[in-house]
Amino acid sequence: MDRTWVEGHPSAYQQHDIVHFPDWKNIIVWDLFFNNLTAGFMFVTMITWLVAPTIFGPVVPFALTLAFIIVVFDLLLLVADLGDHIRFLHAMRVLHPTSPLSVGVVGLIFYSVMLFIAIAIYWVTVALLATIGLPPSVVVVLDILFRLFAVLAFMAACVVICYKGVVFSCTSQPGLKQARWLTCWVASDALTIGMGLLIVLSFVLGQVAPIEALVIPFIVLIVFRCFTYALVWMNIHERASLMYSRGVLALNACIVYGVAGICSIAACFFGPLGIVGAGAICLLAGIWERYWIIYVAHPH
Repeated sequence: MDRTWVEGHPSAYQQHDIVHFPDWKNIIVWDLFFNNLTAGFMFVTMITWLVAPTIFGPVVPFALTLAFIIVVFDLLLLVADLGDHIRFLHAMRVLHPTSPLSVGVVGLIFYSVMLFIAIAIYWVTVALLATIGLPPSVVVVLDILFRLFAVLAFMAACVVICYKGVVFSCTSQPGLKQARWLTCWVASDALTIGMGLLIVLSFVLGQVAPIEALVIPFIVLIVFRCFTYALVWMNIHERASLMYSRGVLALNACIVYGVAGICSIAACFFGPLGIVGAGAICLLAGIWERYWIIYVAHPH
């Protein structure tokens, strides 16, 4: 008697992919990376500013400006990924609360607009103070508005951080549909690369205090990132073993846990330059990890 349909006795077709492979190119990896980077960067910047305003205050305006530049680039990638700007406009026009993609796109647009208004207020205020001057009362009002829109952008960033992971977890593609911990890893990695970028930016601006203040939080995030990546690996290892050779699997483990994990943590004990190096390593590793995970659903 043929019992292939009974639970525990998989039928023949269950051993094969029965969905069309997505038309995912390199662009979706970069979209995921820059999306996570801008949201994680914004989140980390605002939290550190709240906790230690005197240390991180000088970096904040430049960090928010860089976050806006990154999100503009990400929006361009998103439009290119959709293949038609009309589809993008439709996604903005119609909100489907039950659709992670729809909620994410609306959240991304709201984040972009609030962030643009915040940095516009700040830099216009700086320009006016340097040229014609402003009454103290006006400066106070403008500062309040700057902080208000920055907080609104921060709230939207919390949505943006998570939505990509939810979207990929909801896909029917083999491998990714089993990745129950994908959203958790995406969020933790967004915070890690966001803090890495904040460290690098602080170094470029000549601000050593923020770098030193971020050592312990950065190490904690690196450890948590490795932990969540291990959870994702437990979800997708069967599929990954089919799609990648043992050599590639070993290389991935070396990069994620060895280079971006152990080496990054070790570098943090070698002063500000070591911490900056660790931040740069985590940023590069973030690109590799996204390539590796996204292409689990692709034939090679």
